[in-house]
Amino acid sequence: MGIWFLAAISYFAAAALTIHLTSNGRDIATIWPANAILVALLLAQERPRWGAVLSAGFVAGVAANLITRGASAGAILYGLANLIEVGLAVSLLRRSGEREGILHTTGAVLRFILVAGLVAPAVSAVPGSLTAFALYGEPLPKAFATWVASDGLGLLVFTPFLSTVVRGDFVDGFARKTWRERGLSAALLVLVGLVAYGVFFLATRPLLFAIFPPLMLVTFRVGRLGVEAAVMLVAVIGGIATMQGRGPMILIAADAATQAQAFQAFLAVTLVICLPVAAEVTARARLTAALAAHGQEMTASAITDALTGTLNRRGFEAEARRWLRAEAPGSLSLIAVDFDHFKQINDRWGHQAGDQALRHFAALVSSHVRAGDRVGRLGGDEFMILLPHSDLDLARGVGERVRAAVENAPLALGGQPVASLSLSMGIAAARSGESYEDLARRADRALYEAKEAGRNTIRWAG
Repeated sequence: MGIWFLAAISYFAAAALTIHLTSNGRDIATIWPANAILVALLLAQERPRWGAVLSAGFVAGVAANLITRGASAGAILYGLANLIEVGLAVSLLRRSGEREGILHTTGAVLRFILVAGLVAPAVSAVPGSLTAFALYGEPLPKAFATWVASDGLGLLVFTPFLSTVVRGDFVDGFARKTWRERGLSAALLVLVGLVAYGVFFLATRPLLFAIFPPLMLVTFRVGRLGVEAAVMLVAVIGGIATMQGRGPMILIAADAATQAQAFQAFLAVTLVICLPVAAEVTARARLTAALAAHGQEMTASAITDALTGTLNRRGFEAEARRWLRAEAPGSLSLIAVDFDHFKQINDRWGHQAGDQALRHFAALVSSHVRAGDRVGRLGGDEFMILLPHSDLDLARGVGERVRAAVENAPLALGGQPVASLSLSMGIAAARSGESYEDLARRADRALYEAKEAGRNTIRWAG
């Protein structure tokens, strides 16, 4: 019942307030945002609760019409017309995939404008305008045109914003921003509100063009969510001013009906300009993010050893040279690592066992080095470990932990241990002005000394 009460209360409040502010009690309201509430709720649900949402909207709409227009069959007929509009709009938008985001692509925006701004309102305008003609004496062509414009603008202006709120996109988007970005977004929306207030309440000339620069600024700096909020803000401020007989529409036309139509035309132009631009900005932002992620992935794969997940030769040597330029002499060490009798593993158990041994070592070494240390596979069973911010004593400690860990963790195949592993290591601490090649050469010489000393041991360069 929670969704029913939420839909009913929201719809009643929007409908009653809209009729009170924009209608004389007999004609059709200038803009009708209430249906956007139901559309947003139904689009956000994985399995739409049609019965609960539509019945809540119908009951709330009838109640709002009875309170504001008095008892008549019009309340029920208007309610049925609104249900037709909501049901048709949601069905068409879900069928075209727009449930995932109305402004995500330019094509999605154009389909949304067609469905919500024209098709659904035009279909519901048939019973709606006939009701206004038969019960309230409104001219049929005028009632039809007003219904289409009122309901179409209500869906176009309010559905995008309400959909993001219901789906939680607004909260998620806000949470992903830095405090600086949040402040900028809020400041730009305040700017749009202030400019809209000035244009509709304070200006003595029709300065509608002044609203578009801040709207475009929001479009490019804040993105889709900002545009949705900004357009709705302009619609609310402008609608209130026009219904109170204030603002540029009063300067453009003398009678209230023409003023309402002029305001509807202004909102339509604003939407046609802003929504496609916002969709294109959103699409470009997603494309840029995807390209950046792909670039990072390609960069990572270019410097990563596919078998072990450690750095490959290219990546390791680049890291070593970078640290050598940054570190003070004696504060960086290099450990050369080589498996003892690795060929015997391949000969006895096959190359897959050899690959498993290399992966086994990579997993062990990652748990025995520091977060800032770098491990690289230079080829075959040859590895190197780069230790920034370390001297020879610290490097010997790290090397001994790694050597002991491998010695105490036999190679397992099929869940059964099949062979003991051992490592020989050579360690060298960087000297002042020493190149990577010279440092690696000294570590390799120490490694050969460890091999000659009987293997499964560590030697270090003086």
